[in-house]
Amino acid sequence: MKILFYGTRGSIPIANPQSVKTGGNTTCLRVDSACLPKDTWLVVDAGSGMVPLSFDALAAGAKSVEILFTHWHHDHTQGLPLSPLAFIKAIKLSVFGPIDHGLGPREVIEAIIKPPFFPVDFKEVGSHFSFKALELENSRVILIHPEGGLKIFNLEQFENIKNDGKMFPIGKGKYPLQECMVIRMHRSNHPERTISYRFEEGPTGKVFTFLTDHENQDGIPQSLRAHLSRADLLVMDSQYPRDKYDRSTAGFGHATPDYCVRVALAAGAKRLGLTHHDPSSTDQVVEAILAEARKAHGELTQEAKGDAKPSPKPSLKAGDIFVCTDYSTVEV
Repeated sequence: MKILFYGTRGSIPIANPQSVKTGGNTTCLRVDSACLPKDTWLVVDAGSGMVPLSFDALAAGAKSVEILFTHWHHDHTQGLPLSPLAFIKAIKLSVFGPIDHGLGPREVIEAIIKPPFFPVDFKEVGSHFSFKALELENSRVILIHPEGGLKIFNLEQFENIKNDGKMFPIGKGKYPLQECMVIRMHRSNHPERTISYRFEEGPTGKVFTFLTDHENQDGIPQSLRAHLSRADLLVMDSQYPRDKYDRSTAGFGHATPDYCVRVALAAGAKRLGLTHHDPSSTDQVVEAILAEARKAHGELTQEAKGDAKPSPKPSLKAGDIFVCTDYSTVEV
């Protein structure tokens, strides 16, 4: 499994000489796996990074694109109307996302691709779109198989089939779980309904978790800890340095580097990628956030050593914490 980042900014796209290394596209990434059907691309969010991703998808001959939206803020949706994929009807576009304020994927996309906000009305281009609302995200599981395609299961249904050791009906066939990618969901701590996605690659056992737009919490809920547990790669929102968060941005729905490290250590993550960089954060500021995260790692692991009942040796090392940047690829 590989993660290809096309957008790692939060809030708004930027372009300036001080932010060239990190990049300026808003959130968009591709999950590449042998579990996907041929010529199918799996994408998370469609910020402005969706535009360059689309050109790569076209060059690669993609015939189907599955887009998992975390939520409906502009910085995570603005690239879809501008993407050439939205207008090429030979390419199937499947849109997944939460229902928030009574609006699901169809209602949101129809609203943003519509005059006077956009020069083309969705009714002119919508025939190759399909929509799947992810209600009660914690009780839904998505399975993808290279031959069967994609199917959403209720958690109860999924666990019953798994516990009985049976094959999973996907598309026109039935397949063993170990051949599938399993996508689980959990609600994030953000002002609007937001989904964190966990990708489990059956053939390799690799796990990637994406937790963007998630604000600091005093404790780590057990359900979130389980959702992130033993991730080979955890990519997490680290938009604000701790001092800025304490001074002015608490309540905005985003996290700090020390909190990200605390969560990663508690979940047993092997690597931690920091993302959703603030538009005002230059490359220098982003590097300072990385340094702050690595410093927090040292302090937290030192505290753990002094505990009366020390926790198991953490798998995350300071060198395993890194900054996500536009147009980078990470092997899980």
